[in-house]
Amino acid sequence: MPEAFYVSRKKYEALVNELKDLKELKAQLSNEIGEAAAQGDLKENAEYHAAKEKQAETLIRIQELESRLRNAQITDDLTVDKSEARIGATVTFQDVDSGLEFTYTLVGSMEANPEKGLLSVQSPLANGVLGKKEGDTFEARLPRGPKTYKLVKLEYK
Repeated sequence: MPEAFYVSRKKYEALVNELKDLKELKAQLSNEIGEAAAQGDLKENAEYHAAKEKQAETLIRIQELESRLRNAQITDDLTVDKSEARIGATVTFQDVDSGLEFTYTLVGSMEANPEKGLLSVQSPLANGVLGKKEGDTFEARLPRGPKTYKLVKLEYK
């Protein structure tokens, strides 16, 4: 069974729109390939080869999106224990050693963007906080070694 793909409703809708646009592009590329083929000698027809290459890339992305969307679990619709850190939660945690605080929203891997405060649930840091409650301390096994944090705030928006 394929693995679930977690995504927010906003990202899901963006992927559906991207898929629609790619299908329109696929039709347009088919027309361009047909027109280029009608020009004769395909060995030296740059437009034909460029359109064929773009078509191949487009078909791969269409297949990828269709697969992802088939297995999508919209995080906005999930029923989770909101007293624990789960996908969709916004968590603020504190580095026990330095006292620095960080706030992230836990998201699926496709939406992850730590610079924008979006942390993949598959990351080492998120793995440490998943299932924790406000006030809990946890250890995250980071590339530089284990670090201890305290979950200081947990909310679902």
